[in-house]
Order: sequence, then C-alpha cells, then structure tokens
Amino acid sequence: MAAAGLGKLRQAGKNLRAQWAVAHSAWHDENSRLFEEQYVTPLLAGLRRLELTLAQMGTVLQEIRRDCG
Repeated sequence: MAAAGLGKLRQAGKNLRAQWAVAHSAWHDENSRLFEEQYVTPLLAGLRRLELTLAQMGTVLQEIRRDCG
C-alpha cells in the first residue's frame, strides 16, 4: 500500500518538474524566479521528504508484517 502511494508521489514529482521546466523556458523574469523560490522549490523539497518518509513507512510495515505474520 505504501509502495503504491510512493510510486504515485514520485510520478507527481516528475510531472511537476517537467511542467515547471516547460513553463520556466517561456517565463524567466523576476516573477518567475520568485514563484520558483516561494512555491516550486519548497513543494519539490516537501515531496522529497514525503517520499523518504513513505519509503521508511514501507520498510516498517514490511517488518511488522513479517514479525506478526
């Protein structure tokens, strides 16, 4: 279950990075820089932290299943 969520999350991050690259190629002024700094970068960092957390949860859940099964 955690693995499926992790896969979806990773795909969403890839999509966001790809779409931002497209937008950024046409929009590269001060507002673009501010938008990236205030929204895109923190969002991608949060996604990465969440990916790591879900990966850890997956490991813990596997251990629980093994120990209780």
